[in-house]
Formats: sequence, C-alpha cells, structure tokens
Amino acid sequence: MSNSITNVAQMVPCTPQLLNAALDDPKVAETCQQIARHLAAVKEGTLAREDFEAMKSRLKSGNLPVVCFHATFTDGYRHNESAVASGLSIYDVDHLDYDPRAYYMNKVAGREVELGIAFAHVSPSNEGIRLVFEIPQGMSLAQAQQWMATQLDDAAYDGKVKDLARCSFVVCRDYVLYYDEEELFKERDVQAVSQNGIVPSENAVTIVTKDNAFSAPVLPATTDYEDNFNGIGYKEIVSAMEELLGGVPAQGARNNFIFAMACHMRYLCNDDPQWIAQVMPRYGEEEQKFQSTVRSACNRPQTKTVPALVNRVVERARQQQQIDEAIRANGTHAPAPPQMPEKLTKFMRLITKNVPDHLKPAVAMGVFPALGAHCKGVKFRYNDNALVEPTFMNVLVAEMSSGKSCVNEPIEAIMADIKERDIKNRKLMQEYKEQYDTCPADEQKPERPQGLTVQWVKSDMTPAAFVQLMADAGGRFLYSRLDEIGLLNQLKTNGKGNNVTEILRLAYDCGEYGQERVGTKSVSECVEVRWNWNASTTPGKCRKFFADSMLDGTLSRMTFCTIFTDDDRMPVYGIYDDKFRKQVQDFVAQLNDAKSLVKCRKANQLAADMIEENRQYSALADDDTYRELSYRATLSAFKRGMVLYLLNEQKWSKEIEDFVRWSFHYDMWCKMSVFGEKMRHAMELDKAVMVPGRRNLMEFLNDSFTLDDLNTVRRAQGMKGDGSAQLRKWISRGYCTFDPQNQLYTKSPQFVAKHPKAIA
Repeated sequence: MSNSITNVAQMVPCTPQLLNAALDDPKVAETCQQIARHLAAVKEGTLAREDFEAMKSRLKSGNLPVVCFHATFTDGYRHNESAVASGLSIYDVDHLDYDPRAYYMNKVAGREVELGIAFAHVSPSNEGIRLVFEIPQGMSLAQAQQWMATQLDDAAYDGKVKDLARCSFVVCRDYVLYYDEEELFKERDVQAVSQNGIVPSENAVTIVTKDNAFSAPVLPATTDYEDNFNGIGYKEIVSAMEELLGGVPAQGARNNFIFAMACHMRYLCNDDPQWIAQVMPRYGEEEQKFQSTVRSACNRPQTKTVPALVNRVVERARQQQQIDEAIRANGTHAPAPPQMPEKLTKFMRLITKNVPDHLKPAVAMGVFPALGAHCKGVKFRYNDNALVEPTFMNVLVAEMSSGKSCVNEPIEAIMADIKERDIKNRKLMQEYKEQYDTCPADEQKPERPQGLTVQWVKSDMTPAAFVQLMADAGGRFLYSRLDEIGLLNQLKTNGKGNNVTEILRLAYDCGEYGQERVGTKSVSECVEVRWNWNASTTPGKCRKFFADSMLDGTLSRMTFCTIFTDDDRMPVYGIYDDKFRKQVQDFVAQLNDAKSLVKCRKANQLAADMIEENRQYSALADDDTYRELSYRATLSAFKRGMVLYLLNEQKWSKEIEDFVRWSFHYDMWCKMSVFGEKMRHAMELDKAVMVPGRRNLMEFLNDSFTLDDLNTVRRAQGMKGDGSAQLRKWISRGYCTFDPQNQLYTKSPQFVAKHPKAIA
C-alpha cells in the first residue's frame, strides 16, 4: 500500500488497520463525492467528458491512496522485478452506462464465496466495479480475469490488468460492496512456476495457489501510466513540443530529434523511459533504436529546474486543449445532443413524467410557448437593462414517425384554463356575428363586445383577423400549435407574398404591427405583437422553410428541439388524467397571478456567466455562426429560467440553473446541427459581397521590397499562389527593377512619377 500513486518507492505491506483507516479517511470520502458531482454534471450536459476525465485523474492521483492487491515488493519499489505474487487478482468492469451497484446485484451478489471474492467496491469514477478475488489454481493473472469474465458472462472487461505491479485506488467506505477481511488478508502459498516445474521466463506469469496445474505465456506486462500531465493530454503536449523543436524531423534527423524530445519529456513523465516511450511517436524509427535513444536521454544528467522550453510547451498545449475543449463543450460537434439534467424542478418532473426518457427533452423545451401565454404584463429585466417578456417560438425538428406529437398532451394540460375561456368567448363572438348579420340595414348595428379574448388561435388568419385578435387580447399572448412549420405561411402579412418571418421577428421582440383602413367595417389597429407558438417538422422541410432567413435574425429568435434515440420500439406513454391536469393548473395559476416586473439577481448572474463563456468560446473557436446564434439563445434560456422561477414560487434553485444551462446548449446543438453549415455558407457569401475590388498592390509595398513582402500583401488581399509571375510582369513593364545580389525589388522612377500616392 502507498499513500499516493506518485510515491512508487514508498510501498509498505498493507494491513487490515491501514486499509480500514484509508476506507474511513474523510479526504477519501470527499474526493469520491467530488468525482461523483463532476460525473453528474457530465450526465446533465454541463461538463464535457474530456473535462471530467482530466478532473477525475487529478483528484485520484492527488488525494487517493493506492493498494497493490496482486503483490508485495521486496525492495518497497512498485515494479515487477521485486514483486512477490499474492495469489489475488483484480477484475475491472469500467464505463458502465447504468448504476454499477445494479451490475453487482444482478451478477455477483450471493456468489462471492463461489467466485472467491474477498473485496468488491464501486470504482472511484462511479462508473465501474472492481472485484478482488483469489486466482483459481494454476491460472495466470490474465487467465484468471478471463475466467471471471466467463463466470459473469461479460463480453468486455478491462484486460490491461495483467501486471503484478498494477495498483488500485482506495475508495470511501460507502463504495464498498463486499469485504471479507479474513479472506482478503489470509496467508496464501503462492509459487511462480511453468508447466514443467521450471521458473518461467519474464514473459510468462503463472500463479499457482494449490496445485501446479499448468502455465500459459502471456504478453509482457505494461504499466498503466496516466494519460495526462496536470490535466493536459500528452497528445497535445507532444504536438506542442514538435512545433517548438522545429516540426516533425526529416529522415536523417530522427535520432537527434527523438533524443531531444525525450530529454524534455522526462520532466513530464517522472523520468521514466517506459512512460516516455508510451506517449512519444516513433517518427519512423526502428523500435529497438527508439527505445535505446529514450533510455540514453533518461541517463543524461538532469537539471533541478524545469527548462523554459518545457514550460512553454505545457502552456501552449494547455491553450490548445482549452480551444478543443471549448469546441466540444458547446456541443455543436457532438454526435448526440446534451443530456437533460436528472434533477428537475417540481413542475418539470410533473410535465415530463408521462413520456419515455428520449422524449423528455422535446417536452421540456416545447411547453414554454404555452407557459409564456399565461403571463400577462409580466416583464423581466435582462442584463443589458432591456425589459423582455416571455416570448417563445419552439420548433420540434425530428424524423417522420419519431413521436413529435409527444408535446400535445402536456400543452393541452397547460392551456386547459385558456381553452375553457376561449370556448365561452368564441360562443359570445359567434352570437354577436349572427346578430350583426341579421340586423336590418336601416337599424343601428350592435357594437362589438369588449373583452372577448380568444388566445388559442389557428394560423390561418388574415392580417386583419390577426390584428383584431391581438387587440381583443388586451396585452395577453395569442398562442398557436401547428403540426407542420409550413402552416405559418397561412398568416399572410401582406397582400401578395407568404413570407411570415417578418411577423415572427416582431413576435419575439413584442414589436408593433398593424394596419390602417378607410372602410367603416375594416380593422384599423396598431398592436404590440405577442404571439407564442409551437410547430413540428422534419429536418429537410425545416431547412427549406428557413432557407431565405439564414441571416435576418429569424433563426436566432426561434428555439429548436429534437427527438434523438436509437430505440425503434413503440414509445409507451403515461396517463393524462384529471388529476394530472389539476396538478398542472395549480402550477399555471402562479403564472396567471404574476404581474409587472419580476426580478431575480441569480438569473441575471447566470446569464452574465453564460454570455462571458460564449464570448470566450467564440473567440477561441473563431466561429461566427455560433457567436451570432448564441446572443439570443442565451436570452431565450434566461427567459426559460425566469418562467421556472415563477413556477417555483419565485425561488431560485440549482435545478433551475442546471436546466437553463442545459437548455441553452441543447438549443444550440439543434440549431448548429440543422443550420450550421448553411449559415456559415450564407455568412461567407455575405462577407464576400462587402469586399471591395483589389487595389494597386504596389501601394502596399515600400520603395524596396522582397518577393516575401509581395506574397504577404497578396495573402492579405485574399489572393492565392506565388507572386513571382507578377513580379516578372512588373519588371517587363518597367514598374520596378531587380537586384539579384541582395534579392531586392525597387520601384522604378517612372512608376513613382506616375503614382505619387504610392510613396506617401
């Protein structure tokens, strides 16, 4: 046992007292809890997997003791040369996508004696299981692990645990699943013999605990080294060092380059030639010569201080890794959308409880237009001091027959009170129309009733009907639900075209819209557009509908969601009964009661943090498309947080914060997946239109210049290729002269006389 994996030369015999003390160590417990919290963030979509692995590695190596169950060491140094086999083996099952404890209960529990298990625990990552068991007679470490895999019917397991010097991190007592202290620490008669009774070669490790049965040679053991230095991957470090050492070596310079790199890498790999050899490329060198060069580098005297070049390498690698991590963290290149947080607010748990897990994100994002429709006169102050309202326009983009109707029942439950009031008001409105139409022309027509608000409306409206309904609403939101995005074009905003995107942009900003007519029966109103809606479509139809709206701000105002699953089984839904609708309406009542300006300092602080994170990412990734979409996506996420804040009795919580962050990344993933490339292309074309014609390149050059100077100017002007041909043309036309001795070109007196501005 050792108090740290870095103290390889301080291994001491492990006793029950030492192991129990480590299991109960508060520092060990806190470390396990930190790793578990980071893992939860990964599952919630708020932490990249790469970031988690780096954090986990740092926490384990810095805080957790280690135990080598395979062996003791005669010289106190953890290496195979001094290892004395213990007769125990480790069986690791890693990267489980479900609770490791469920794995243990289903496959191991009750069979501990049968399988010879003495100790079992959840791994520090909280994603795996580790079993310590007695090696069956005559088996090697590798054979014992294969035997255990067969007993547990495992197709995959960690097959790298073949090294006598392999150690395991200690976990907290809560992670222990089984512990037979007597069995773990009992004396075992262990020999290392071959099939014919001769001590085997170093390439064969055979453990015999009872009878000398058989021996099977295995591959040479390799130490399982860390794959990062202080959280920075060795891949990035090697790449940065290659660059600072002059680039990948040519064939005749391989050996010197490998030697130089190994001399520097020893400061980052514990001066261990095996570790260095594991992380360094071969650059085409023969393996034996490569290994010899690395050993020679490690035998060279080493300075006590880390060389400046190594520090520069680490810093450059860190910067590059930050860029890569930022690109991955935003989710736009991930194969699947970010996972919704496991812990949700009470309302979100209720509204998503009746749909399968893969449909929950679509429902969670899709209910906000209906929720916002209940907020009359409610405003939030955003970080730029603008007053905003809960305007939401949600588009569910998914393949055919994927379950896009999953949002319908939750929306029906939310809109139940509005729908009930609409039915009454529609009836009164119809009675008014009938009375108006039947009234004789010479009699005074009845006045249009006041306060007949109808909020849930169809998309098939004329501009006059739209304006009239908005005026009747008296500051309330209209709401529409469309089975296909194309139905939005039924609302014609002018007498000719079908382009509805202008009014969509007004709806997000609560902008003014109206019409003036001279007829006595015509509608003449000017209203603030408050119109929330849901629409569904397929990816192809979605791109086609918004094809002409890549750069006008329409897409950034929308919120997108999708349905992502590999499960082709029919989804099974819960029951939407009266009890469910009553519970939903109890929450909705809080939105109906909300009035005027609603403030939440923590919501604004979260928005500020997200704005800064997006700004840094956009700068690091140089992604204009992401930057443009992120502005309003952050604002929409802020609005969702404020609505949840109202639904939670105006109390901020960690669940709201996690949901806001997730909903932003989820929305951005959907937008970038559907429109990313088309928007980039549109932006490139838009910028190209703004580029002026090329100017006289000689104006950008000094009186005397080189070919490299001209090539620099050409690149700055967006020109490709070498400028040699251009210079020959200039010389032939007398624009400049050439001095072959110093390789300088000089503007001719004739050119300077004709172009005096060129020398200004």
